[in-house]
Amino acid sequence: MSTDLKSIGLGFDRWQDAVEAAIATNQLVVTGEVRGGQLIQFTDVSGAQINILAVEPFATYAGFESLTQTFANVSMVSDVLAYCEILDPFGKVQSSVTCNLSQGPLLVDEPTQEWQQLGVTALGLEVSRYADAEAYESATGEILGVLISEGAQVVAAGSGAAAPDASATFSARVLDAEYRHNQLTGQRFIHATVDGAFPFDVCLPDSPELPARDSVIAGTAVLTASVLSPIGGGCGCGSGGCGCGGH
Repeated sequence: MSTDLKSIGLGFDRWQDAVEAAIATNQLVVTGEVRGGQLIQFTDVSGAQINILAVEPFATYAGFESLTQTFANVSMVSDVLAYCEILDPFGKVQSSVTCNLSQGPLLVDEPTQEWQQLGVTALGLEVSRYADAEAYESATGEILGVLISEGAQVVAAGSGAAAPDASATFSARVLDAEYRHNQLTGQRFIHATVDGAFPFDVCLPDSPELPARDSVIAGTAVLTASVLSPIGGGCGCGSGGCGCGGH
């Protein structure tokens, strides 16, 4: 099982167990039609999500209702994985990442969707904490606020030598952190907003202490994202039901 589930309070032993529990709630929402099948989403009140592609190639992947927003040009690499060029207010690419996109299966046959409003969340895997920026830079010798997406580097290089995924290495300054409780499991997890390479949320497994404001969190994560407000008829609307943000 991918440990990204623990970061949103879904500490099941198997992915199948998480899906079965979500189905049992009768709170699944169909977010779009895909090749004669459906893209289905479960959203817990905590913001934790499970996306289910119920048609070949069949996929189940985690998501989160992000509070932060950014803009990006979005191109699909596969039914789930998106290559996102994060834009600054002037349209210049400031960072490129690969992430698991909630609406990905709806976009896989569409051209690049430009200037999409995107909510990105890093689901923490192995994450360390530091008291402040100085402590982080002193301990690691690294510059604060960097996000490295090896998957994006693979896509940009056009190399078939490796398969890109949604993993990333990041460091960021904490703006705010809170506990959230996943009602599906009763498990607690940590949700934070951060000042990093661009605006994004971070979810972490439960811990006795919340990260303090202006402290630093850094480590590895799985990146997940959702198109928040399709611009210019994007997000697959040309093919019938758009379904973007359909929850």
